[in-house]
Amino acid sequence: MSSWKFHIVTFGCKVNQYESQALREAWHKLGGTECLSPVEADVICVNSCAITARGERDARNAIFRLRRQAPAARLILTGCAARLFAAFKPRPGAPFEQPDLLVPQEDKSLLLHGPWPEAEAAPDVPWPPFAIHGFGRARPVLKVQDGCAHRCTYCIVPQTRGRPRSRPPQEILAEAQRLLRAGHAEIMLSGINLRQYGRDEPAYGDFWSLLAWLDAKLTPEFAGHARLRISSLEPSQLNTRGLDVLTGCHLLCPHLHISLQHASPAVLKRMGRGHYRAAMLEEAVTALGRHWPQMGLGADILTGFPGESETDVNLLLDFMARLPMSYAHVFPYSCRPGTPAAAFAGQITQSLKLERAARIRAFVAEQQKAFWQQQLALQEMLVAADMPRSGMPDSTEHDTRSEHQAKGVNQYYVPCRFLALAGQNLHGLLPVRPLRLAPDGLIVELLPQKI
Repeated sequence: MSSWKFHIVTFGCKVNQYESQALREAWHKLGGTECLSPVEADVICVNSCAITARGERDARNAIFRLRRQAPAARLILTGCAARLFAAFKPRPGAPFEQPDLLVPQEDKSLLLHGPWPEAEAAPDVPWPPFAIHGFGRARPVLKVQDGCAHRCTYCIVPQTRGRPRSRPPQEILAEAQRLLRAGHAEIMLSGINLRQYGRDEPAYGDFWSLLAWLDAKLTPEFAGHARLRISSLEPSQLNTRGLDVLTGCHLLCPHLHISLQHASPAVLKRMGRGHYRAAMLEEAVTALGRHWPQMGLGADILTGFPGESETDVNLLLDFMARLPMSYAHVFPYSCRPGTPAAAFAGQITQSLKLERAARIRAFVAEQQKAFWQQQLALQEMLVAADMPRSGMPDSTEHDTRSEHQAKGVNQYYVPCRFLALAGQNLHGLLPVRPLRLAPDGLIVELLPQKI
């Protein structure tokens, strides 16, 4: 096929977003053209997620929907749900469609050579050759690590992503430099489990070594023009050395996203996460507050885990009340067949899981509103504006007005909206002043950029 069109559908984590971008760039080089509508595509790739039962279901529904929208297209399913899809048994008579090509996560790198790898398996290399030169927003994801060996009792990721693998530091630096020199204002360092960076390659050091080295290498060229952000950490990483690196970095955003999951020691132990105490996060936030007077703080919370009691839920809420939370991703426990927790006693009804998740989300929403209110006292903040993906057709009609509404995030990971002139350069870190609250974040105004 000398000239062909493709469409990529991405579910799940930021690592999946990164890998979709790598496929997008590779397919452009092979003569493909990306299209917004699957109806126009010759090839459709669904990059799936399986962290929850809903994610797996979304992949199956996407295959069903896309087959009907584009019956002649070559339909590919890859990502974490691909292997689970192969074993799925639909109910008799239930609507179901098969993809033309099923590529398990461990073989996804074969797709970098095109959407036609029929038989061969991907070689077992230290680091699959995913790489990017651009991204769909001003804030690219940069993948530094893959896989996990921890085996939390609820998690299927070790089965779908495999063993931990660490990317060579020089490759990470080169990609960061490429992205920042291309005009991206912020890079998010991401992985499946950053705590396990370097365990397969001790010569690389650990994640803190990587972060300190990257910051030192990038600061001379990019200080004041770009910044780094960390995708997710565990409380156990926030030790003295971790705090020293965080407070010593020049490019790092004052924002942490923590894979907390719970605050109850009993629940954490049943989850297979007894290697940390929730109090570690509280202690770290207190210490960081002396260096970061303002900081964004988000967390992943898992509620409704087998055996979780009302006492556990109240313990979690009491703990969160002591933290300056700015947001949280709250998930009701999803039973994943093949994980130890699926066989645990004390399974909780779906209605109770949803009720507890809703209660925690409502609590965090109040904390978030209070955090946004505090932001109004700041005289200035820096926003990285969202930009349309390079090379993609515009999904909206051309705006001929003199002003339009733009959006992005500030250094504390708060969504911001502001008016910009048509054609105005919104690259780099934009100085803004907060004006008022909106339901979805802050309304800000652009300030004159300092030369």
